[in-house]
Amino acid sequence: MQAKVFVDAESKIARLDDRIYGQFIEHLGRCIYGGIWVGENSKIPNLKGFRLDVLNAVRELKPPIVRWPGGNFASAYHWEDGIGPRESRPRKFELAWEAEESNEFGTCEFIEWTRLVYTEPFIVVNAGNGTPEEAAHWVEFCNSTRNTRYAEWRRRLGYREPFNVKLWGVGNELWGRFQVGFCRDGEECAWRTAEFVNEMMRVDPTIKIVAVGCDYDLEWNIDMVKIAGNYFDYLSVHTYVFADRQGRTYEDLAAWPTALEENLRTIYRLVEVTKRRYGVKKDIKLAFDEWNVWYPEAKPPLLSQITKVKDAIFTALVLNSLQRLNRIVPLACFAQTVNVLPLILTDDEGRMLLTPQYLVFKLYAEAREGDVVRTLAFSPSYHSDELDSEVPYIDSSAVFTNGRLYLFLVNKHPEEKVETEIFIRGFEPSSLNHKWISGESIEDMNTFDEPNRVKLGERDQSFKRLIELPPHSVNLLTLS
Repeated sequence: MQAKVFVDAESKIARLDDRIYGQFIEHLGRCIYGGIWVGENSKIPNLKGFRLDVLNAVRELKPPIVRWPGGNFASAYHWEDGIGPRESRPRKFELAWEAEESNEFGTCEFIEWTRLVYTEPFIVVNAGNGTPEEAAHWVEFCNSTRNTRYAEWRRRLGYREPFNVKLWGVGNELWGRFQVGFCRDGEECAWRTAEFVNEMMRVDPTIKIVAVGCDYDLEWNIDMVKIAGNYFDYLSVHTYVFADRQGRTYEDLAAWPTALEENLRTIYRLVEVTKRRYGVKKDIKLAFDEWNVWYPEAKPPLLSQITKVKDAIFTALVLNSLQRLNRIVPLACFAQTVNVLPLILTDDEGRMLLTPQYLVFKLYAEAREGDVVRTLAFSPSYHSDELDSEVPYIDSSAVFTNGRLYLFLVNKHPEEKVETEIFIRGFEPSSLNHKWISGESIEDMNTFDEPNRVKLGERDQSFKRLIELPPHSVNLLTLS
């Protein structure tokens, strides 16, 4: 199979905002307890209670932001329960996932962990059964330099300088009746959002707000922008693709990122039209702050699954879409980093494995700055019955910076390699580094018994216009 890829290094789509490579951790299953946190007395190697192998694996991903504490968990989480001496914190039955919460891992532990993995915190407040006052107190605890109650509490705990948390979410999926404190409609959620933000911004007017949007309810999004549009900076969209839904094939799974990309464009256009119609002046972008594939075996309470090469293809296609959408979707969070629908899996024996999806994020972390530039791929295509659309086998995206071009190419074909001819305008490379993720088949995966079955391949060569892409592969060509 043959393809042609055209790159215009002089045609800028957007300045890359690397927050599209964000991550998400929630008090759910073994994500926090057993994944992020094992405690200082654990036999598993740790740094101040943080599981060391996970910490180092997350560092390698260089996540620009991490969202916490949920997710559904946020809808019933009272942050003060997780503050102070751990032995004095209350053990509670938490309502969102109907589980026991030790509160051993709270705000200070989260902030310390984000510093250890060199990322920025993104905190979601309880807009379910919480109050605007409680949320404002949380902002004060994290960010205030005043000599007031919650700032002084932080200082007494040994954190003299503020945490400077700049990104705050107001609630999570409040459109769902599975949420604690769900809203009847978008109008109710909009007024609730305005009340929360009104108090939070009085404490720190420099924070940025992510409000609850919906990926399928257009009326909800209209009401959010119409009523509360001047109170938030990002409208949140969540999408999970249930990979083994009846009749869904690999080809359908590989087609879904195209549908996700178009849906995000549609939601953004709706936001812009609503702003103009109702005189909303705020610059509102989208936050795609929960997304992943989801298999039937991932059930509560653990929601654990081990994903495969075909899921790495899906993941890379979404990241390509997010690069192309960077101007309107500058923020995204993969759900989730550890043990829950995970990139990283651990067990209580001290073992850890990295999924093919993890390798994709490691690959994309190499392009952290620069301009997203226009690419166009011509290749044979196939028909997705589920989406009733023609889908090209080759997908492309590119980032250009400081005499270096990062060209991401995904070959969706399950069996055939692709001879790809590359044409570049505005840049003449001489050398090429090729890294790829493939495996023997789309069903290949890493397990605790075979943790390196799927791994990164790499080779260096002088630049040649023709390059071969392995079957079912994610490729990064770094051209210098």
